[in-house]
Amino acid sequence: MNRPLLLALATSATLAITACSSGTTGSGGSGPAAPEVKAATIDASGPLAGKTVTYIDGMPGNALMEGIAQGLATELNAQGAKLVDVYQTNAQNQLDLAVANQRIQEAIAQDVDAIVAFPLDVNSISPGVAAAEKAGIPLFIFQDLGGLDVTGKLAFPDEQRGRDTGEALAKIVGGEGEATVLSGIPTDNIENAVAGAVEGLEAGGLKIVGDPANQRNLKDDAPGAQQIAQGIFAQHPDLDALVVYNSASATGAIAAARQAGVLDHVKIATMAGEDANIEQLRTGDLALSYDFDGTNYGKKMAELVARSLEGEQLDNEVVEAPLGTIFTQDNVADFVPWPERIQYVELPHTY
Repeated sequence: MNRPLLLALATSATLAITACSSGTTGSGGSGPAAPEVKAATIDASGPLAGKTVTYIDGMPGNALMEGIAQGLATELNAQGAKLVDVYQTNAQNQLDLAVANQRIQEAIAQDVDAIVAFPLDVNSISPGVAAAEKAGIPLFIFQDLGGLDVTGKLAFPDEQRGRDTGEALAKIVGGEGEATVLSGIPTDNIENAVAGAVEGLEAGGLKIVGDPANQRNLKDDAPGAQQIAQGIFAQHPDLDALVVYNSASATGAIAAARQAGVLDHVKIATMAGEDANIEQLRTGDLALSYDFDGTNYGKKMAELVARSLEGEQLDNEVVEAPLGTIFTQDNVADFVPWPERIQYVELPHTY
């Protein structure tokens, strides 16, 4: 199966896998307070007035997914369209690969104007994609995944964010010493980000030790990362720099470094930070957090959807998601939490 960014959303017996892979947490412990949410304001005079767009989301409670949904809503509502946010969860509230097709069929039955999906698996969602095409409803997906012929795709700059993270961390440690990467589930986006991080660390003058392919947090949570990081620090006690792939893994790696007594020496960076990592930056436990800002991903996708709904003929149109921002102790004061960058609104989950 070709599983993209999402799968750190939850651990699901239905999937028989540990979901996720982005870069976002899913179950990374305590985080910031719940954002203020207001009623959505839809511009009835906008160019998309009267249109309804379905977003086939992942699972409630994931920071990246919420940010994407809110970014979508911000742009679509401003142009007059209603966004209905539905989840790929079954009756037991578990992530379920088969549910994506069910949600697409429900959207078709409602005669929506467009469908946006965050595919968990290419093969599983293919029948729904074909059904939407047959119904004449434009369908868009996050990530430039092969094997899916859709109206448009938003490509994630995974290798670039990895490279930028690696180079920036190498600069923080002075351009010399040992470095390695704590990886995750072997999805395309994680593999690309890890490859970029290795390139960036080496370009910054650091020597790669260990093998990221054998240093995977397959549990995709903080305790899982802590266990893997413990092994890394035991094998490489003089390690100078450690890049981890997501927010929860940063928390686990920090705990392992503290336990091993190396937290004052090793510098830790995450390629997919969230609001929860900012306090770790402020205290100095974390050296760098790459903020890819899910709200901007949602906004960019909304622009692509609007092009189609306004009459532009698109066929597998690929648009690049915007690059994120690197935060360190030098600029951590400039960080603005995602819910303060845009006003989070109430999203309907039924038609």
